[in-house]
This record gives sequence, C-alpha cells and structure tokens, in this order.
Amino acid sequence: MSRTAKPPLDPDLLECLLGVMDPEIGLSVVDLGLVYRATRDESGIDVALTLTSPACPLGEMILEDARERLANRFRDAARIALDLVWHPTWSPDLIIDRGRRLLGHRSKEAA
Repeated sequence: MSRTAKPPLDPDLLECLLGVMDPEIGLSVVDLGLVYRATRDESGIDVALTLTSPACPLGEMILEDARERLANRFRDAARIALDLVWHPTWSPDLIIDRGRRLLGHRSKEAA
C-alpha cells in the first residue's frame, strides 16, 4: 500500500458506525466521511476518525457513542482502539455519496 493510500474500511465496522451521528449536521460519521480507518483482526478493532472541526463541542460524545456501539456489536473483540485524528483535515469533499444524497446534493460521479 502506498503512503497516501487509505487502509481498507471494514464494511461491518462501517455498518455499526452508521448509527453514530454528528448531531449538528444530522448525518452519521460514516456518511460525512469522518472515518479514516476501520479495521479488525484477531488482535482487535482499530478505528481512526476525525471531526468536522477541532472546535467541535460534541467530540467526546461522538467518540463515546462510537466506542459503545462497537463494544456492543463486537463483544468478542480482544480490544477496541478508537483514535481521534486531525490529519488529513476533514472537508466537505470527503462526504460519501450516500451522505451527499441525504443532504440533497448530487453524487460526485453525477456532478
């Protein structure tokens, strides 16, 4: 994998994180493109996510919601590591197509 390539995002982890909402925008962290890493193996689960802004007052609540959902869904995970990261900086360009549709915008491919 190149240094700029994103690690694969585990679809089961993403499905679980669809319930974690950014309450200010009203979309999930997945739809907003805030999940930068979501992997799991025999050693456990690793998730890296960011927030729409470092000044987000609800950041801890969002992280705790993600932690709880992952722990409830993947009870047999040896560990759950959830990292808040700020690089790369989030921008609206990272919103996935499903999120764009939910916001009433066209997908990137249709634009």
